[in-house]
Amino acid sequence: MEEAGLPEWERSMIEDTILEAESRARLAEDRARSRALQLAREQGYHRLALAIERPEVAGVSPAQLKLWSTDPTLFDQAG
Repeated sequence: MEEAGLPEWERSMIEDTILEAESRARLAEDRARSRALQLAREQGYHRLALAIERPEVAGVSPAQLKLWSTDPTLFDQAG
């Protein structure tokens, strides 16, 4: 493109358009980088949650006193 033959206002318009396009490209890259970082964080939290071993629910020992016993004859034999 020959810039020597263009009037000043056209060169200015072309330059502004290029700067605006570059600015939008930088903004899009920043947003993509931010989304990628957020996704990596979420994946890390998910992996951490899977890596944590939850203890199995311990059953209640038959020798342990219970407030609501399932054995209806527990106190009948105390007599």
